[in-house]
Amino acid sequence: MFKRILSLASAVAVAITLAACGKVDSAVGAPSAPGAAFKILAGSELKDVAPLVTAYGAQHGVQVTFEYTGSLDAIDRVSEAHTYDALWLSNGKYLQLIPGLKGQVKASEKTFYSRVVLGVRSEKAKELGWVSGKTSWSDVVKASKDGKFRFGMANPAASNTGFVALVGLAAELSGKGDALEAKDIPVDALKNFFSRQSITSGSSGDLADKFVADPSKADGLINYESVILGINAKGAAKLDVLIPKEGVITADYPLMLMSGSKSAEFYGQLVEHLRNDDTQQRIASTTFRRPLAGVASDEVVNELPFPGSLAVVDAILQGFGDVYSRPASSFFVLDISGSMSGARLAALKQGMTALTNADVGSGSRFSTFRAREELTISPFNHEVYESRYVALTDDPVANKVALRSAGQYVESLVANGGTAIYNAARVTYQAAQARARSGERSVSIVLLTDGENATGINADTFKAFVKDAGEPRIPVFAVAYGDANFDELQGLSAATGGKVFDARSTSLARVLKTIRAYQ
Repeated sequence: MFKRILSLASAVAVAITLAACGKVDSAVGAPSAPGAAFKILAGSELKDVAPLVTAYGAQHGVQVTFEYTGSLDAIDRVSEAHTYDALWLSNGKYLQLIPGLKGQVKASEKTFYSRVVLGVRSEKAKELGWVSGKTSWSDVVKASKDGKFRFGMANPAASNTGFVALVGLAAELSGKGDALEAKDIPVDALKNFFSRQSITSGSSGDLADKFVADPSKADGLINYESVILGINAKGAAKLDVLIPKEGVITADYPLMLMSGSKSAEFYGQLVEHLRNDDTQQRIASTTFRRPLAGVASDEVVNELPFPGSLAVVDAILQGFGDVYSRPASSFFVLDISGSMSGARLAALKQGMTALTNADVGSGSRFSTFRAREELTISPFNHEVYESRYVALTDDPVANKVALRSAGQYVESLVANGGTAIYNAARVTYQAAQARARSGERSVSIVLLTDGENATGINADTFKAFVKDAGEPRIPVFAVAYGDANFDELQGLSAATGGKVFDARSTSLARVLKTIRAYQ
């Protein structure tokens, strides 16, 4: 099995360039054009570094703006639009496998490090006899299979941490390393492992927040080492950083200059600023990421292999949704009141149709409804209508027929009447909670509305109902659309452990796709 040894302590030679990428000369101190702008598409976990970058840009007369996304969605966005000056993700491995996108990267430079590790509750690590550097991934898989270890991990189709963890784990457990082929994917081992996943999320930060809100839900997390250390620093929990003896995948956060950018000079300046000693130490002390030059305590750690084939990586990701992960039961509660008529209802139909039909985009394909998933569509206005239920199986042909029928049902919806948000939420919550009690499925609710509650029970009554209903709590992912009351929906989501998404100024289809990462 091929393994690459990564020594962070010796990683002083930090410049890395993608194949066919040229190094960009920096011109530190050179004035930028008045009103210059620099747009970065970044991983969501880099929000903590963004203020440092925007402040540096302001000092040099450049307005730096950020958009945040996950690994695969970033690939789609770069493919769809050439409006970004730079791409800043945890790694560029997946992008380098895509010929058409690889050529869009003019230059790439590492900025800092963070390993993707296991953070295990100290008492659980002691109980299982797990020690960093000595415990194997196979030990972790066995403990999961035996019901002794529950963990949280972000969705690999959206989050960098989940993505590299899944791909690295598959390559390692197969025994084939970077020579892994689709036929070698260790399906049974991955199914055993993910059978005990108890927390999921669309991002590494949100995953940490969910764990902190209720540490009893998991024995550990797969996340960036920096996030694990941040949880410990806040006193939210005591997690041991466990590096399995086979190794980990390390995020090196390359800042990639896109070929369409006219700001190569500022890119060079920014890279030099991010890599200078003062900035590196500041980032290390405030975010717990490791500087490029390493730290005194750095040990030599095996780096898990990354498959060299795009087809294999895609097969692993598709398998996660269709085979390895716990099957999902997803409830969609859709507002069809009179205010939804016209363009709003058309956008809802377009967004739902996109989820029932895989397209050519990587991220879009992995956000569609999955094999083994149960889909319940519940329209409402001042009444709550009978739901349409679809049960997907392992048969892709039958699933296409079922999803086509679901899409046709959504297309048939007509807007009229008033709005009873909390009535619809309560009815659906009861059904979802009943489905979740077996513990075999990941159950969630998506509620979309463009207005305020006008009839039926109120917010306080709904929150009291949720409290009395007890466990398991079902997260409601509310979508604020049109003239929706954002604060009202935020309160509804918070009461259930869910999250509110704002589609008032963003494409509804994109928001629905984002929510899929949380299901």
